[in-house]
Amino acid sequence: MMGLGPLIASFAAMDIAAFTERLKRNIMLYGLAALFVLTAYVLGVAALAVHLSQFWGLPIALLVVAGGALLLAVIFYLSVTLTARAEVKRKKQAVAANSGKTLALTAALTAVPLLLKSKPLMFASIAGGLGFLALSGGRTRHRFTNSGE
Repeated sequence: MMGLGPLIASFAAMDIAAFTERLKRNIMLYGLAALFVLTAYVLGVAALAVHLSQFWGLPIALLVVAGGALLLAVIFYLSVTLTARAEVKRKKQAVAANSGKTLALTAALTAVPLLLKSKPLMFASIAGGLGFLALSGGRTRHRFTNSGE
């Protein structure tokens, strides 16, 4: 009786081959879709420039369209920058909030050799730890919102 190794290897090879074929097909289809979206975008911007050129002339219309695109780029850049800053600030606050826990854990790990040498201290620390886990393990944070009821 043959082992499961060759069977699993052939099954994995079929899955990998099917996956790569799907991936190649999807890349081509998404690439074509992106090409058509980009073409539609360029033609839409050109149509806007042609429409505005009827009122202000072609050079001014092109400058208005370019300025609008630049304004949108600046808005997106600022939103990404502000989001990144807020994320860094949240990470710093989380690190600051956890620093007390880290200090307590370091102190506890430093006391472990002393606790292991003394049987009564070891039993007391185990009982205290289990009691702490029993009391704090069931707590969950609930965020209540005012729904107006």
